[in-house]
Formats: sequence, C-alpha cells, structure tokens
Amino acid sequence: MAPYFFLGGHAALLASACSTAVGLALIGIGTSLFTGRGMLFSIARQFGITAAAAAITYGVGHMLGGVLS
Repeated sequence: MAPYFFLGGHAALLASACSTAVGLALIGIGTSLFTGRGMLFSIARQFGITAAAAAITYGVGHMLGGVLS
C-alpha cells in the first residue's frame, strides 16, 4: 500500500508488486533458516501460498459482488 501514497497509476502498481515480491522472498528465506529446507523451495512455497490466498479472496469477492449487486 505504501507506494500508492507516493506514486500513482501503473508506477504504484509496479512498485507495490515488486515490494511484495521482495517481502515474500525475505519471509521465504527466513522460513528456510528455521525449517532446514532449501531457500528456493521456501520462497516458492511462500509465493504459492500467497497466490492461493489472493485467488480465493478474489473468487469470494467476485461471487459476493454478483450476489449483492
């Protein structure tokens, strides 16, 4: 959300996506330190979990939007 305070439009979206990717990668790296799994596996797992959560949230919002409209 922070990039939207300083930028607008496409630049804010790109900055937000990049900062999210960096944050997810850092969380994946931190997770790999505690689990003993590979760094790339942990980063991919973090991206996968986040993508699944986003897809579910979008789907529920889309269904509710159709019902409430």
